[in-house]
Formats: sequence, C-alpha cells, structure tokens
Amino acid sequence: MSPNVNFEVAADTVPLIITRARADDAEAWDEFVERHPEGQFCHLWGFRQVLEETYRYRCVYLNIFSQGKLVGVFPSIAVKRGSGRLISQPFNEYGGPLTENLSANEHKQLTELLLRAAREEDCQSVEIRGGIGCEQAAESGGWIKHPLHSYAVLMLDEKNRLWWNSLTYEARKGVNRARKAGLSVEIRRAARAVENPFYKLYLISMKRLGVPPHAARFFEQLAAGLGNRVVAAWVKRNENPIAILLGVVTGQRIHIFATASEPNSWEMRPNDLAHWELISWACTEGLRVFDFGSARYRGQIHYKKKWGVSFHEYCYYVIGPPHRAANMRIQTVQSSSRFMMAIANLWRRFVPLAATAALGPPIRKYLTK
Repeated sequence: MSPNVNFEVAADTVPLIITRARADDAEAWDEFVERHPEGQFCHLWGFRQVLEETYRYRCVYLNIFSQGKLVGVFPSIAVKRGSGRLISQPFNEYGGPLTENLSANEHKQLTELLLRAAREEDCQSVEIRGGIGCEQAAESGGWIKHPLHSYAVLMLDEKNRLWWNSLTYEARKGVNRARKAGLSVEIRRAARAVENPFYKLYLISMKRLGVPPHAARFFEQLAAGLGNRVVAAWVKRNENPIAILLGVVTGQRIHIFATASEPNSWEMRPNDLAHWELISWACTEGLRVFDFGSARYRGQIHYKKKWGVSFHEYCYYVIGPPHRAANMRIQTVQSSSRFMMAIANLWRRFVPLAATAALGPPIRKYLTK
C-alpha cells in the first residue's frame, strides 16, 4: 500500500477513510488504544517495533477516520505465504481493529476497507486473533468466526477484599507457603523487568512446556518499545531470582505475557507469590483488570480458577472475499492437537536447552505464519 493512498467507501452516511499510519501518528495512536476498553499491548505502537526489529515482519498499521476524527486503529502484519493474509496480531490471544461509536453501516464499510487494504498488500484475507470487541463488526457480513478456547480475567478490587473474597483457600495457602519459606518479591519495570536471569528462566520454562521460545532480543525490544508498561514480579530466595512473572499494562489492564521459574523451587510456591504480588501492585496502581491470558488446558484452567477469575470465549475471525469467505479457515497451529502435542514432547526430551534459543525463534515465526 502506498503511504499516501486513502481508501473510502461511499454510503448513505459519511464514508470511513483508512490511511497507513506513520511514525508521527504514534502518540495519537497510543492515546486511542489506552482509552479503549479492549486496548491491549499488542495494539500499541511500540509492539510494532518488537515485530519489525525481532522478526522482520512487514507491519501494516492503519488509521480509521470518520469526518476527520480518528475512530479506530488496525495493527497487522502482511504474510505472503499461500494466498496471503493480514494477521492481527502475531504471538497474542488478542488483535483486530479497535473502533469506537461505529454504526452497523460503518462496520460494513470497515470490512470492505480492510479487504481492500489486504489486496493492496497482495493478500486475499484478513485474520484476526482474539477479536474481542469486534462482535458487532463480525455481524456486518464477511466475517467467519472460529471459537477456540477461553481467556481468564480477574476484576480488581481492594486487596483485602480480593484476598478473602476472590482467592480460593488453595491460592492463599500457596502465597502463605512462599512467605514462610522466606521468599521476597521485587516489582521491576521496563528494561529491568527482563534483565538476566529472566531469559534463562524463560528458556527453562519454554522447554518444559515443549514450546519454541522467542529470542532474547524479543524481550529487549518489548522493554524498549513499551517502556514502563512492561512490569514484572521477581521472586527471590536469598536474593537469587527463582521465578519471574512478566506482564504489560495498557490503559487499566495488565496482561500476563510470560511466566518463568525454576522447577526445583516449585515446592515453595514462588509462582503463587509472584501472581499475588503483581495483583497487589496492580490494585495499588489503580488498574481494573488483571488478564491471565488464554486458558486452554485443564491444568491452566485449574490454576487460573483459584484466583477467582471469570472465563470468556476466545475466537479467531477470518475476513475474506464474499465468494470464498465461507470456505476459509484459520491457518494457525492448534497447539492442543495430537500432532503438536507429540512435537512438544519431542522438543522437551531431545532438544538441548542451549539449542532452544537458536532453534526456537525461526520455528515460532514459521508456526505463527
């Protein structure tokens, strides 16, 4: 898409216009994301830096205007494999356009505009991951919904009320066990949140899960691009970090992005302490939502349930040409399939830890495509 190309669709009402976002749009873009109730860190301008600098993705970030006013943003990457797709956003449960106060007619316009923007990038479809807040747009036609899993959120309150009214006895017991073991917690932000030994603990955790890791540069760029929005609870034993819970703040929400810990320390329940201390920090900061992310497996669901979360449907959407849309499918990898579970087991058993940092990022990029 040419940087100067505008798209608009004539309608009975004032038409929407989309333009390619530029670097000098970053401040207004982030202000829009921060105030939007469904704004996530993957929508922020700084996440574009992560994608471009770490994975060399071609980013397609679009402003959506009505009567000269910014009424929406759409971050995505262009993937040319096969028939080509605009994907919003990779490495996340969330993505898609953020819009405000659009009519049903304008949502229909937006669908046409996104497809037109995709064609300008030699892509035939738009793939939206999560799409939370896109329900009304999806009713405009041309959107194919693919329910996947659920995501878990805790609505924040005064800490003492959360402790007694939201947390289960199991959660409180875990936090108390960690405290009795003498574990301490430090809240770190920006680059300090992902300093060593974060990446070492992260690699250990990813190998245990059988998941190819991001490169260390991914987290360096995350901190560089998002600054103080990156927050981590570092759990220490005798000043040695044994568990780190990494989150990112957007608006009034903190979203957990990575959990890294030493399995040998689990008996002391450092992960429970990390979660509670980050929840407490979020309450103190006046945040409203603690987003635990996706809940796909029985163990994940059980762990998140003990914090008093609510579970919500998590879907992908595909927007395609009218004559093909009904037959289009999400081209991502189902991590819970038998094949992927077998691959994960092979990764855990046979790939040396030292090799995962080199092998993981290109595999992760391939699977994301």
